[in-house]
Amino acid sequence: MSGDSPGPQELAAVEHEARALVERRRYAQARSTVSRGLKEFPDSIELQYLAAFIDYASDRPQQALQDLGALLSQAPQHYGARMLYAHLLEGSRQLAEAERVWIDLLRDHPQSADCFAGYGQLMLKTLNLEKARRLAEEGLRQSPEHADCLYLAAMIDLIRHRSGAESEHLQRMLRGHPEHVRSALALVVALSAKGNDRGALRIAQQLLRNQPDSPHLLTLVRNLKARTHWSMLPLYPLQRWGWTAAIAITLLGIVGLRAGEQALPGPVFDTLTWLWLAYVLYSWTWPKLLRRYL
Repeated sequence: MSGDSPGPQELAAVEHEARALVERRRYAQARSTVSRGLKEFPDSIELQYLAAFIDYASDRPQQALQDLGALLSQAPQHYGARMLYAHLLEGSRQLAEAERVWIDLLRDHPQSADCFAGYGQLMLKTLNLEKARRLAEEGLRQSPEHADCLYLAAMIDLIRHRSGAESEHLQRMLRGHPEHVRSALALVVALSAKGNDRGALRIAQQLLRNQPDSPHLLTLVRNLKARTHWSMLPLYPLQRWGWTAAIAITLLGIVGLRAGEQALPGPVFDTLTWLWLAYVLYSWTWPKLLRRYL
């Protein structure tokens, strides 16, 4: 009868339609379908989860966290919601809480390669490489072709000085899952920002070998080669801390030379002055020349 309230079949149809739209990344239509479904089925855990996932995929993390809070209060063991919650916590830099969620997930799902990969990527971001390696290995033991575990293992291989030719994980990842190149580039940037330019260079070089016609990768490798060249060692403070180090060195040089003008013998003062000026000139000109040479 037309006056009857919607039943399980109608709910299943709405959930199926919403999942299909999410899988095709048609998030605007999926949001409309989920919203309509929640008006008729406000207690549907699946629709609540899909609403949170759509917010996450649409770059609305705060709304997604709010949605998940309500969902997990009703279904605290929901696997997908807990995984999404861990990723959102990680994105908001609540790393300790994200780690707690991953540990709880692995305790409940000890054979889930997804959980090993998620926890391992969190450890990789914090540069806890040994723990990340163990998690990647266990994830691959559970699922030998798992894309995220292969990515994790490959990145650790390269950071730990194993060349791309020697890294079976990297070769398998690039053959079977080329979509992870973007994640590898993000890791290059993160490693360089943390001062590990050599690890960043190894990853960038292997990416360039697989995409030799990429001008972006060529420039990236050239810049990282320059940063790791032995002649750049005196400029390490400037590379590591940027403008903060440049300002500090400039101020220290000016203050030190002014103080030494009266306290030091003339020849010593002149030598220190020329050395300081030479260092400043070296820091301005040599990196550009080296990048051009390399």
